[in-house]
Amino acid sequence: MYTNINSALDALMERRNMTLGIDNLINLLSELDNPQLDLKCIHIAGTNGKGSTSNYVRSGLQAAGNKVGSFTSPHLVVHNDRIRINNENISDEVFLRYINDSIQYWEPYSLSMFEIDMFISIMYFRDEAVDYVVYEVGLGGRLDATNVIHPLVCAVTNIGYDHMGILGNTLEEIAGEKAGIFKPGVPVFTTEKNDSVLNVFNEKTDLLNIVEIPQHTVGEKSYSYTLDGIEITLTNQGIYQISNSALALKILKYLNIADESIKSGIENTSWAGRFEEISQGVYLDGAHNSMGIENLIKSMEILPKPWVVVFTALADKSHSEMVDRLEAVFDEVIITEFEFYRAAKGQDLALNHKVTIETDYKKAIQIGKDHRQSGTLIITGSLYFISEAREYLLLK
Repeated sequence: MYTNINSALDALMERRNMTLGIDNLINLLSELDNPQLDLKCIHIAGTNGKGSTSNYVRSGLQAAGNKVGSFTSPHLVVHNDRIRINNENISDEVFLRYINDSIQYWEPYSLSMFEIDMFISIMYFRDEAVDYVVYEVGLGGRLDATNVIHPLVCAVTNIGYDHMGILGNTLEEIAGEKAGIFKPGVPVFTTEKNDSVLNVFNEKTDLLNIVEIPQHTVGEKSYSYTLDGIEITLTNQGIYQISNSALALKILKYLNIADESIKSGIENTSWAGRFEEISQGVYLDGAHNSMGIENLIKSMEILPKPWVVVFTALADKSHSEMVDRLEAVFDEVIITEFEFYRAAKGQDLALNHKVTIETDYKKAIQIGKDHRQSGTLIITGSLYFISEAREYLLLK
């Protein structure tokens, strides 16, 4: 038993490097009469955008007057923000109680940190009698701990090259892992357009709905579009949020949410660390793979120049390719690093690139601020880094 949340979370984090798989969690839930089946769930996977799409869906459901649970990862500020009701983190006191209640199962069922988080979310959402739960897949789909649910509807945002060591080296292999969340009789929505990926999806489900990404107009720091008769304006958001919000709109329509609630929910959604203007001309964006970087670059058209970027990444990412693209577009690329067991070193990120290196990320951000003049500073490269940088900037 733990007496404070910090020691409990330290113990939880020590279990983060265990293997993928859902059999242990399925066995535990079966012993407890499958509480996850009491929840009305929406399940969202994808290489990029699944967190944003989940948040749009959550916001739309909440705007319609529902009590909505959400489960997302990784956390951006504190571990508690993975588990929320109506966008409010589970409290330290309540989280500690659920952690202590779950300890009896950790060793008998060899539960990993993510499985424990998932288990706690199920029990918490059930006990709190939420109307809906939006579950964002952590990694992949088939072997992800969230795949113990039986959802009302599934969605896949897109398929790109990420986590290839785990999910496969081709888009088709990766798509197969993501499609592992599909369930018989459950409709699937996607904004993916690649025919070979869609073929994989169609092999896994007869209920695939392809969402066409709507045409948009550009305003001052905004994008607008109309879909299914609903006019949506996204202010201060990346262009990639057009497809994510459109996917969410279709999911909400399927769930029979009223148009005005969909519009209000989507337009009033904000997502920390996704094209977030943290201070004048300074943006945080959690682009952490090549597809994410491309989407970020497309979003820059509404922002003033010069463009400066502070970038770091995890060591297991294709970071050279990402730096190549940033070099081609930004006026200055500043490479930095941060303390994390998976983080890449600045010298490795900068290898064979004409960039500025400042390994102290706080100094790197200050250099970026100084050099942007009246233009734009983007801080990007890893969600784990964005979490640290955001906390630093808000404190500052």
